[in-house]
Amino acid sequence: MDNPLVSIIVPVYNVETYLSQCLDSLQNQSYTNIEVIVIDDGSKDNSWSVLQKYVVDKRFCCISQNNQGVSEARNKGLDLVKGEYIMFVDADDWLDCNAVTECVKAMQESNSDVCLFDYMREFQYISERRSLFENSQRFDEKACQDLQCRMIAPTGTELVRPQTLDSFGTIWGKLYKRSVLTDIKFVDLKVIGTAEDTLFNCFAFLQVKKAVYLHEAFYHYRKYNAGAETKKYKPDLYQRWNKLFEYMGRSACSEKARTALSNRIALSIIGLGLNECMSDQSFSQKKKQLLHIIGQSHYKEAYRELDFTYFPIHWKLFFFCAKHRLATPLLLLLKVIHRIIG
Repeated sequence: MDNPLVSIIVPVYNVETYLSQCLDSLQNQSYTNIEVIVIDDGSKDNSWSVLQKYVVDKRFCCISQNNQGVSEARNKGLDLVKGEYIMFVDADDWLDCNAVTECVKAMQESNSDVCLFDYMREFQYISERRSLFENSQRFDEKACQDLQCRMIAPTGTELVRPQTLDSFGTIWGKLYKRSVLTDIKFVDLKVIGTAEDTLFNCFAFLQVKKAVYLHEAFYHYRKYNAGAETKKYKPDLYQRWNKLFEYMGRSACSEKARTALSNRIALSIIGLGLNECMSDQSFSQKKKQLLHIIGQSHYKEAYRELDFTYFPIHWKLFFFCAKHRLATPLLLLLKVIHRIIG
């Protein structure tokens, strides 16, 4: 196996509690020809102090900047990379020590542009594996086009689990050839709300001709960081997601991709509804907001086109309520989902 340089980009913001576990996992990779580019995005805690013990390792490059958001932190990292391969790791997560070795090996053996792999959802007391497919496999150009559509949203039989909308689109859990990421940048969350990594992959996978998937859970995604962005109510999320759909539409270059985009709009009521559940508004105010969202023309059109065939019965009920603007049962179902996922 050749020994190309692998660049690992780590954006950091107020994660002093978890940062050492993340960086230790990178420092201890069995694959040693790495550069770790850490961008401290204006942390207000002791994250920068934690980073100082890693700068003695010449493979680590630690940069501090004024707070600009995770997208600009990753973009800064992309501007600095020197490696043939690029990986992203979030600062409150960690990698198995053989992750880079196995991914580089798989990419070289298959001559792939990207390697995808599984992850563990790490709760405080339990771990839960999330797999993309049942077995390791390779993807030719046509299959990569299907993967790109899946980055946008599930279609057909993939709709059996609509709650996994963005499970393929994470920026972590992948090793990329640097060449497929040329001229692609992350969009600011102030513009699109969330899913900046999924949007990035929608465009990256337009360049991917070959891919390989490893049925190995190398990545550990922490789910008990109380300060994480996914835990906070976002009052402008609906407006920002409309902008996200607009950006994604530019990557929808086939009929299947356009169907995927329509499905994303329809399925987005899960995330938008759960976001409303985190607000301090009254039940009637939340119901009014849900009615406003699902009453918009692009949502009505998305629900008209949505294929209910593969939904389990509870999701058929959920999206029936959304399609027919039954806001009270829809909000009650959302509250149940919110309670289940904590």
